[in-house]
Amino acid sequence: MHDSTISSDQKEHREDQLVTEDVALNKFLRWWYNFTAISPHATNTFEREQLRKSRFLSAIVLSLLLVFLLFIPGCLALPNKFVTVVDFGMMPICIISLFLNRAKKTMLAGLLLVIAFEAALVMVVLTTQPLDEPSIQQYELFVFGELLAVSLLNAGSVFPVAIFNSLFIVLSLLYQPQTAILAHDLQSQFWPLLLRPIGVQFLVAGVSYLWVSNAMRYMSLSFSAQEEALKQKELAEKDRQVLQQDIARLTQTYADAANKKVVITVPLHAYRQDFWSIIETYNALQLRLKHSQKNDQELQKVQLELDTLKNAIVQYSYGLNQRKISPWQPVQTKTALDPLLAAFRDHQRS
Repeated sequence: MHDSTISSDQKEHREDQLVTEDVALNKFLRWWYNFTAISPHATNTFEREQLRKSRFLSAIVLSLLLVFLLFIPGCLALPNKFVTVVDFGMMPICIISLFLNRAKKTMLAGLLLVIAFEAALVMVVLTTQPLDEPSIQQYELFVFGELLAVSLLNAGSVFPVAIFNSLFIVLSLLYQPQTAILAHDLQSQFWPLLLRPIGVQFLVAGVSYLWVSNAMRYMSLSFSAQEEALKQKELAEKDRQVLQQDIARLTQTYADAANKKVVITVPLHAYRQDFWSIIETYNALQLRLKHSQKNDQELQKVQLELDTLKNAIVQYSYGLNQRKISPWQPVQTKTALDPLLAAFRDHQRS
């Protein structure tokens, strides 16, 4: 029980240590990208792809610089002293490629690295005099040039590099000075010794091409999906803004109608179709309010005329008692009271 508890604590400690190391690594990479890659402000698919390539090249160059630095003691121990020259010569090439990468010339920087790496390997092989069987194992190092090409340029660029490497291997085996042992083995095992490095070149070229082309295809689909999601988000944001504007306009219209006590109808086509049912209901209420206001005005008119008629009847009754009848001439009110007024007028005349 105690042992298991200690084991669990140790596991948690290791996990915390890994997280801390990962955070430190991410901080270092961000610092490195800030100095050696293009600006991280990408707004579309093309810019995001350029940013990815730029950071990828920056990371590869960082790895190459570390490898060249660590390989210095090994270079000094090799009999071919030109390897040391190549190792030191590749470092400024890497630095130049970083400047090109920072200047948004990532493709040119990648091309420079591929050409320089291939040229360095060619020079190392050519300066290995005479060529022996351990030395021909250097041919397989040319696959790193293919990996650089397929990673930094494009998927199809790996095949020209593989063809160049294969031609150089053939010419090197045929015409470069060799030791007696290698010359003897080439006479008896020429095709196995030739086909092995060439087979490795095309095997790596084919596999890396398929891997990178498929990865780029899926990445392109991912970028397209992201672009579509961003477009949908922008459309949703615009739709939300239009919705808020329509709500604000409708609210202001309702407030004006309520405060000013006037009838204000709202045109349907001035708003989104989503609001039409609400607007139709509101307009129906406004028409009822208009009709109600009209009825109120007519009622007020009737009330006024009724008061006038009441006074006229009182005066008529008084004049009838005093035998002083002053006829009252009612006017049309254009209300339901007009028939009553007409009957009273006729009664006076009779």
